[in-house]
Amino acid sequence: MNPVNLDAELLKVMEEHPAELPDAVRKRIDATLSALPDKLDKRSRRLRHVLSVGSAAAVVMIGVIIGSAFLSPEMAAALRQVPGIESVFKLAGDFGLKIADEKGMVTEVNQAVTDQGITIKVSEVMYDDSRLTIGYVQQAPNGIMELNNVAFEINGKPVHYPSSGSGSRIDEHTYAGVINVSPEDELPGNFELTMTVLTIGNIEGKWTFQFPVKKMASNNKAVMPMVTKTHGDITLTVKKIIFTPSSTELDVKIKQPVKSEKFINYDIIDDKGIVLERFGGSGGGYTEGEYIVMDYKQRFGPAAGIPGYVTVRPVDEQQVAAPLKENRIPLDRSPDPELPIVLPQGDIGHLLVTRVELLNDKTKVHYRAVGVQPHLQGTQLWIEDEAGQKYLLLDKPTEVVDPIQYSFVREFPAFRPKQKLTLVTRELPLPDYTKELEMTIPVNP
Repeated sequence: MNPVNLDAELLKVMEEHPAELPDAVRKRIDATLSALPDKLDKRSRRLRHVLSVGSAAAVVMIGVIIGSAFLSPEMAAALRQVPGIESVFKLAGDFGLKIADEKGMVTEVNQAVTDQGITIKVSEVMYDDSRLTIGYVQQAPNGIMELNNVAFEINGKPVHYPSSGSGSRIDEHTYAGVINVSPEDELPGNFELTMTVLTIGNIEGKWTFQFPVKKMASNNKAVMPMVTKTHGDITLTVKKIIFTPSSTELDVKIKQPVKSEKFINYDIIDDKGIVLERFGGSGGGYTEGEYIVMDYKQRFGPAAGIPGYVTVRPVDEQQVAAPLKENRIPLDRSPDPELPIVLPQGDIGHLLVTRVELLNDKTKVHYRAVGVQPHLQGTQLWIEDEAGQKYLLLDKPTEVVDPIQYSFVREFPAFRPKQKLTLVTRELPLPDYTKELEMTIPVNP
């Protein structure tokens, strides 16, 4: 259960403003919806898109942030035992948030509000000039529900920034989550943040929190290359890249025909060839004659230190019409790093399952991704029994153990001893990189 509902929000806007959305923006929305692997993953990886359309200038703001979090039963037990919650980021945040917590970049909040029998506890906040993230816990006697209406104010002034949520269920009545806010403007070094939750599920109420936020940016590195390339009728400018301990942010401007069939996304590769984990992004745009001009910020996972240079690689994200081929390998032995189980994923690469823990209360699969888009590849793994039943804990999405080695852990239900199980993955299409728009940006010469 996530605090926000992506699919309904996007489809509602598309239905209400069919004539006002440029084709390029519509394709970006369609591609985002179709990119969700299937019902197994959608509920655990829902997104929040905040989209506003102005009919006169066809101004569009899109918020697309993909997040995942992991919380094991042991962590959940520890969380319940700590009064006021020690750290939601550490227990339920993504890899970058855990790094931020370790580096002392997180500010404690520890505020709780109860309304309509539901308690929301805001435990901590972190802002590093790239991401503004709030950690919270929901306690609901009648079961966990989504936060459907969350408003923000900066120093008393309402702001309408794209936001998203992710997290993990602790038990039937408790949920630990994070809310990611993508500021569209430069925020002060210190400010007062007001967050008001107005609807949880179908229940209206008012859960208001007000707390100070301090920008933790002493270890940041920002470059402003302002490098432009043109290929055909598409012009791309890399305006800014920010490196922080918790994330990497790419700020670009792209101009392309309104009726363009291309949906451009971006990968960042550092000077050691490491592909950074892609989280999502937000942006705004306007029409200029037969063209749409969009300013877009895409967020990635943190780099391993400040690189000497990075490569910005535009990707023409194409929707896949046909179902992806699934490859199955029997789990008939105990794999290890020297003799892993190999799961082919087509031309894009493969997964290496290095360890399987068959525990009393769960099953944990340890694996690495090898290939062109390892973080995407790492999300494509599940288990089937001999009857073909798919198993995937929806509230336990993939944990990134090491973003440099592309190692992951995925949790599944417990299985009976000697039960015949099969590891399953998908063959993914190779990304269509637009080589002519690729740029190498010096960072730390």
